[in-house]
Amino acid sequence: MVASIVLVLLKDKSIRLISNKYADLTQGFKHLDENIYIKNVSVEEVGNFFKINAKAIYKGEVFPASQERKTGKVLLVTTNTELAKKMGFERTDKYMYSKTVEWNEVEIIEERNPFSLD
Repeated sequence: MVASIVLVLLKDKSIRLISNKYADLTQGFKHLDENIYIKNVSVEEVGNFFKINAKAIYKGEVFPASQERKTGKVLLVTTNTELAKKMGFERTDKYMYSKTVEWNEVEIIEERNPFSLD
């Protein structure tokens, strides 16, 4: 599944974790709003920081991927016009094409790149 926790560095140097998963209530998150759960932690409580880029393999091709908010399905995007046409993507912006697919139609790959708060 595509990662769903976002972090925000606060003025007091603590970190606010933001999730859209109800199950995170069992991990100390508090309900903030519809499908929004938060938890503040100290920098010391977090071992390593990573920027995670989610990609999906769909019919042998690799695409950036995210979870579509309304349906919960996988949203694939590309700027490659020929590939978009070949794969049945819809044009959603001047240079962007997208397609929503089921989770069982893709293999999710997460690229993890370390980063520092410095």
